[in-house]
Amino acid sequence: MTILDEILKSITAALVPYGEVPNSTFFILGVASVLSVVSNLSNRFMVDVKKMREISIEVKAWQDEFNKARKSGDKQLLAKVNKKQAAIMRLQSNMMWDRMKVTLIFFVPFLLIWNVLSGFYGKLPGGGFTAFSPFSVPWLLQGPPLFPNQTPIKVTYFTWYLICSFAISLPMSRLLGTYPEQE
Repeated sequence: MTILDEILKSITAALVPYGEVPNSTFFILGVASVLSVVSNLSNRFMVDVKKMREISIEVKAWQDEFNKARKSGDKQLLAKVNKKQAAIMRLQSNMMWDRMKVTLIFFVPFLLIWNVLSGFYGKLPGGGFTAFSPFSVPWLLQGPPLFPNQTPIKVTYFTWYLICSFAISLPMSRLLGTYPEQE
């Protein structure tokens, strides 16, 4: 056995108490919360959010002007707007790169966490369900509806993590002001 196998075995052993509902439900919610906080705080401190907002406003104003010129058919106005296009593209590129730097720093650690948890929950007996849902959602939550004397729909690790991640990340980004498109 390699050192990596020993580390994975230790992590898997530590996760055993979180292998069944409701512990798994709250554990995945906690993991999604911690990852969201780390990601948003990193964006807050590593990206100039004020500058991002200013760029977003400038880009939106240019897009509105471009659409207005295109709809009006005014060739002079369209030529004037097109002259700014290269500068706008540079601004958008710089903005994307600033955000991408944070993503690149945390991509590998987040991917490792994801793979370890996926491996753990995927190997559990009974399919590795981490939560229960009282209702069905096509393509997301499948199963019989919750009626008296019936069991609730089982939610997989993947589905529950996605639900938790979106439910936490979006409000967290608003709260910490790391969502540059807000005005």
